[in-house]
Amino acid sequence: MSVLVICHARELAFQIKREYDRFAKFFDWVKIGVVFGGMPITKDREMLAEKHGDAVGPHIVIGTPGRILALVKEKKMKLAGIKHFVLDECDKCLEKADMRKDVQQIFISCPKKKQVMMFSATMAPEIRAICKKFMSDPHEIRVDEESKLTLHGLLQYYVKLEESKKNRKLNDLLDVLQFNQVIIFVKSVDRAKALNKLL
Repeated sequence: MSVLVICHARELAFQIKREYDRFAKFFDWVKIGVVFGGMPITKDREMLAEKHGDAVGPHIVIGTPGRILALVKEKKMKLAGIKHFVLDECDKCLEKADMRKDVQQIFISCPKKKQVMMFSATMAPEIRAICKKFMSDPHEIRVDEESKLTLHGLLQYYVKLEESKKNRKLNDLLDVLQFNQVIIFVKSVDRAKALNKLL
């Protein structure tokens, strides 16, 4: 394994895996694995032990800190070949002490010489300081509010409401607006399921 991608939630891990799969279709020799809690760990052990030509296990693994650390401690996930260490939504991975501790243990189990990449849409100054502890001489890329890219023809609406009034307002907007497609962002899986049921 040469690439390790860590994210805070299994839904995100699965989404990242799908994106890697899209690229990997042009490189049939690249094997990709995803590991996260809530699924039997035996399947992860089997996937990590699969042979692919001369290599054992996938080239790229995406997962959540708890499951990755469990596999590392069992010596089922070998990190000696890691060249790229990626932390997606790094603010979410590092803001809670228990998850940050898992990430740190995984990080020090990887070779000292590796590329470290951290991504986040939002980052508080205290999290930025923690991120810098993982890197030496980091190159920081920021997108300012004024220079953000917007898609032409895309209309965005924002209404500040109390939680209890959101469903009614969403229904009102969907009734009034003319649209072909709509993307609705929510904060949690439970909220997504509830909204799915409502719609």
